[in-house]
Amino acid sequence: MQPDHERDQCRSAGVGPGSGRPPSGLYDAVLLDRDGTLVEDVPYNGDPEKVRPVPGAREALDRLRAAGLRLAVVTNQSGLARGYFTAEDMRRVHARVEELLGPFDHWAICPHAEADRCACRKPAPGLVHDAARALGTVPTRCVLIGDIGADMSAAAAAGAAGVLVPTPATRAAEVAAAPTVAADLPDAVDTVLARMRLVAAPTPARRAARGTVLVVRSDAAGDVLVTGPGIRAVAAGADRVVLLCGPRGRAAADLLPGVDEIIEWPLPWIDAPAPPVDPDAIQALTARLAAVDADDAVIFTSFHQSPLPLALLLRLAG
Repeated sequence: MQPDHERDQCRSAGVGPGSGRPPSGLYDAVLLDRDGTLVEDVPYNGDPEKVRPVPGAREALDRLRAAGLRLAVVTNQSGLARGYFTAEDMRRVHARVEELLGPFDHWAICPHAEADRCACRKPAPGLVHDAARALGTVPTRCVLIGDIGADMSAAAAAGAAGVLVPTPATRAAEVAAAPTVAADLPDAVDTVLARMRLVAAPTPARRAARGTVLVVRSDAAGDVLVTGPGIRAVAAGADRVVLLCGPRGRAAADLLPGVDEIIEWPLPWIDAPAPPVDPDAIQALTARLAAVDADDAVIFTSFHQSPLPLALLLRLAG
């Protein structure tokens, strides 16, 4: 007989795991199971102090955010129906999850017990439909990452893609039936982002036309991070993307998908008051940009910052 917390996962399902073929087009959203996928599985946890993210979770989620994907958690929480914790306990646990892993765009929660036979409890597709609606998309443009067969079945029943990240508690039959299997959460994110690059790949004619594109975004990490979707759009039509950023934005630049090379260079004129121009530094930067041998350049900036200095340097660099 299975322990209660295993029965709570509702492993048995009336729908198959799907064909494994990802939906056509780019994903709009990634849906993630909570226990065993984002955080360590603590049965019926109502204590925020027991929240422990799985290894690499924050970095993996930030990569999805940088790619412009919306994130939702889809989780069965029958401990509410069983009286093991309160709605306020659960709210505090989820606040702790977001404190450690960053914000989610939506939380889709089933509060029912298995005996309630609701339409939302995984492996039923209700949570997937709820999350897709809340995120302004449809299930076929979502991918669900989870750790058991019920997650994959819920995804398949709704028409979403599924990626299984097995844990020691995942059954061999669930792994065998999964449409896609990843080693861990960062590996699952690699799979999602790789699919997006493949689906968004330009035609050979477009690739030949664009070649290498130099993209520029100065300022701090937040400025570089929010430019991620724009840079990804550039990457969809280029053979190679080189990103020029300042030291304050380098950490965020390392998270962006679609970037083949990063040039870190201080651009002093973005600060106020700007220091005097150093001719030797400008000459060195111009030479470095010329070495990129870019076919095109795109400058991302903000309303208070003129693109003219960089445009002139790029012109000098060819």
